[in-house]
Amino acid sequence: MKRQTIVSLALLGGLSGLMGCSEAFKGLADPPRSAPSPEPTPSPGLVEIAPPEATAAPQTDYFREATNRATSAVVIGQSAQSQADWQLAVGRWQQAIALMQRVPADSPNYAQAQTKVKEYQQSLVAAQQRAEGQPAMAATDPTPAAPNGLVAQIPIQERRGGIPVVEVTFQGPRGRHRFPMMFDTGASGTLITAEMAEQIGVVVVGRTQAKVADGSTVELPIGYVDELEVGGLRKTAMLVAIGGSVGLLGQDVYGKFGIAVGSTMINLHQ
Repeated sequence: MKRQTIVSLALLGGLSGLMGCSEAFKGLADPPRSAPSPEPTPSPGLVEIAPPEATAAPQTDYFREATNRATSAVVIGQSAQSQADWQLAVGRWQQAIALMQRVPADSPNYAQAQTKVKEYQQSLVAAQQRAEGQPAMAATDPTPAAPNGLVAQIPIQERRGGIPVVEVTFQGPRGRHRFPMMFDTGASGTLITAEMAEQIGVVVVGRTQAKVADGSTVELPIGYVDELEVGGLRKTAMLVAIGGSVGLLGQDVYGKFGIAVGSTMINLHQ
């Protein structure tokens, strides 16, 4: 399964210095009295040696580091059973926010980073409430309390690799169809499989290039669906990419909203 996220890897190297040059002068005869004893100096060849450029520290990928901290916070929150567990989740959310705020303005991920800061701040508030010992919701009503400005409530069907799977309804030339899709905050655009496109009746109108998890670029067909609906949120004349083996619900659907992910529900709010 490919996901539309960019993975970067940086390696850091180092070069140890040379030591003990003066040892090479031990045991030499004393110089003539008429001239002062010269101080040991490294040979010109040694002086010319400089650390290679590869030793320079690489630029930190703050977006990726922040996403990793947020993923860790979500995983901790899913299994948290005590205030200490929730306090650990709070720390992860705080780290994620601080890192996401450091994404530079010239980064291609800058706009998405600003959205994620708001999303993470909402999740931080929820984790802080749990860490402060506020009572958990009753088992008979597992739905998180709706925040002000609620736009949509999206039930979580299951999780795959920690990523929520939700039900999405599409309307197209071949009728109305429902599909499970991964609610992937790392995906900038929405992706449906070829089988989904066939059932909906999507007509290909062009092609686009996208980066996938291994960093490679692939070309995908794109087409319109008449309507997309998830948790009460509706988008019309929605442009989607076609490919892969699993549907991904991307930031083009919910990116402008705040996101609060609970154990059984995702809340979108203004």
